[in-house]
Amino acid sequence: MRFPVIAAMIVMAAGAALAQDDPAAGFRGLFIHDDCIGENIQQPDTCLHARTHEKSFVFGGRPGTVYDVTLRARGLFEPTKIEGGQTPDPAHPWFVMGGEDKSTDYSQWHIAVSAPAADYTLNAYPRTSHTIYKEDFEMTIPVAAGAKILVQTVDSNDREIDNGDKVRPDRRQMLDGVTDAPPAGQVLRLDVVAVKAR
Repeated sequence: MRFPVIAAMIVMAAGAALAQDDPAAGFRGLFIHDDCIGENIQQPDTCLHARTHEKSFVFGGRPGTVYDVTLRARGLFEPTKIEGGQTPDPAHPWFVMGGEDKSTDYSQWHIAVSAPAADYTLNAYPRTSHTIYKEDFEMTIPVAAGAKILVQTVDSNDREIDNGDKVRPDRRQMLDGVTDAPPAGQVLRLDVVAVKAR
């Protein structure tokens, strides 16, 4: 009767080892599809959607260690506007740390890290518009072992700019190697490029 307990202990030990060996496992291949759930007749290039999509996990690693995590972010996003944030990489001005959302009726794509505490926006643009932006870039963020990670898209209304619209020239885009057809709505894919302990 002790075998299930021993097996559970082995699984837990294996999980702990994996968390230390691959602390960024939760980021690997993370995919969020903010899919359309209905038509919006008043604005045909938009669609109805769920206002929040999110995935969360706990970052692994050695206790007391902070890691520099380099991620590849690929996305099909509508624009939002952030004021007061910092732009860690001038080559990618849509990637902003901190600041305040000034257009909550447009979707904000975020990565929130509990330690060191920071919030990163992946789709910050100078102005909002009915436009789908295709992004493919790398970013490096500090993450402490044991930090809580929340990756989400949130919107204050029930409509989004629809990549699946067949009329506008910025639509029907794809993420090569991720989507095999132009997805409706909007999408995010994260991949881990490097993880380095400080």
